[in-house]
Amino acid sequence: MPSRRHLLAGVSAALVGGTGAAATERTRSPSTSSTLFDWLMAQHDPAGTGYNPRASGPSEGVGVAWVHDATDWFRGASPPILLGDTLYAVGDGLLALEADTGERRFGRRGPYTSSPAVASASPYRTPALAVTSTGGVTGLNADGGVGLPGADRGIGSRRWTVPEDGEYRPTLEHRPAVDPVTVDGTVYATVYGTNDVVALDAADGSERWRVTAAREEVGASFGRPTVRDGTLFVANWPNRVAAYDREDGTERWRREREDQMQLCSPATDAGIVVLSRSGVSLLDDDDGSPVWERDLEGNATDGTVAVAEGTAFLSDGRDRFHALALETGESLWSTPFETETTPVVADGTVYAVEGAASLVALDAETGAERFRYEPPEAPLSAPIVGDGCLYAVNRGRVLALEEPR
Repeated sequence: MPSRRHLLAGVSAALVGGTGAAATERTRSPSTSSTLFDWLMAQHDPAGTGYNPRASGPSEGVGVAWVHDATDWFRGASPPILLGDTLYAVGDGLLALEADTGERRFGRRGPYTSSPAVASASPYRTPALAVTSTGGVTGLNADGGVGLPGADRGIGSRRWTVPEDGEYRPTLEHRPAVDPVTVDGTVYATVYGTNDVVALDAADGSERWRVTAAREEVGASFGRPTVRDGTLFVANWPNRVAAYDREDGTERWRREREDQMQLCSPATDAGIVVLSRSGVSLLDDDDGSPVWERDLEGNATDGTVAVAEGTAFLSDGRDRFHALALETGESLWSTPFETETTPVVADGTVYAVEGAASLVALDAETGAERFRYEPPEAPLSAPIVGDGCLYAVNRGRVLALEEPR
C-alpha cells in the first residue's frame, strides 16, 4: 500500500494538474537531512548492492504518482538519486525535484550524464553532488547555488571539474557515463578517455590519488567502482578485476579473467560478485581468487548484479533472469527476461528494466512476475526505491510510481 505521505502527494499533484510540474523554481532550498529512504548514489551504496533494506516500493501493481516533463535540454538515461525530500536527476544537466510532488526546485544545464553521488564537502554547508561525463568529473552544489533569472544556470552551482581544462565531448545518444562512488568525503571515479581511476576530495576536486587500471594501449571500459571497508574494487574490459587500497590507491591484487567482458563488482560479506559476458562469479575479496563460477551461457554487454539477503539477482543478457545463492552460486530460480539490466531490490521485490522500455517487478523468493509497467517513451532508467515509491528517468521526463489506490 502507498504511504500516507504519497497519498497526500497524489492529492497535491491532482490539484496542480497531475502530470506536470511548475516551470518556476522553488525558493526553498532542498533538504540535505538524511533519511532512512535516501538513495545517495547509483546502486544505492558504495558496495553497489542495489538494495536498501529500509525502503519499500509497489508490489501488487503500479500507477503513476506524478510525472515531471522536463525542459527541452533535459535528456536522461541514468537513474536518479534521493536525498531527504529532494530527487536529483541528470541528463545534460541537473534537475532537483520535490520527491513528493515532482515540482521543480531548480535546473542547471551542463555536460553531465551519470547518476550523481552525494558526498559531504566541508567546509560547505551543503553536500556536493559528484557527476561524470565525457568531459571528466564534476562536483556540483546540492542546493544549486544562486539561480540566474531566465536561465538554467547558477552562480556557485559548479564547484570544480577534473580535468580542469578538459574539452567536453558530447555523449552520443545521451549514454550514461560510468557512475561515481562517494565515501567519507572522497569521490571515486573513472576518467573518460583514459584508463585511470581517481580519488578526489569532494570539496575542491583535488586529487588524492590516481592509478592506471588497464594497459595504456587499450581503451578500458569500466564498471562502476565499488567500495567495502578499506578497499576499492573495479572491473573493466577486456578481462580484468582489481582491488586498490581506498586511502592511497596501492594495488592489492588484480585478476585477468578468461571471459573478456567484466561488467561489475558488487562487494559483499561473501566476496566480490563479478558479472561477465557469459556468466557470474564470486571472488575472494582478499586475493581475487574464485570462490565459485557459473557459466549461464549468456551474452551480457552491460548491466550489473543486485545483492540482497544472501541472494544475487541478475540477467544473463540473453533470455533469463536469475536468482543465485550468494554463498554457493546455486540456482534458486530463473524466469524469462530479455537483455541485460541493472536490478534493484526492496522489501521482497526485485525491480528490473527489460529492453530499456519495460519495468518488471519480480517476487524475490519465487521469481513470479508481480506487475509490469511500460512508459510511453524510451529509454527508461533503472529505478530507485523510496518510501513506498519508485523513481526513474524516462528520457525527457522523470517519473514517480506507486501502488494503485
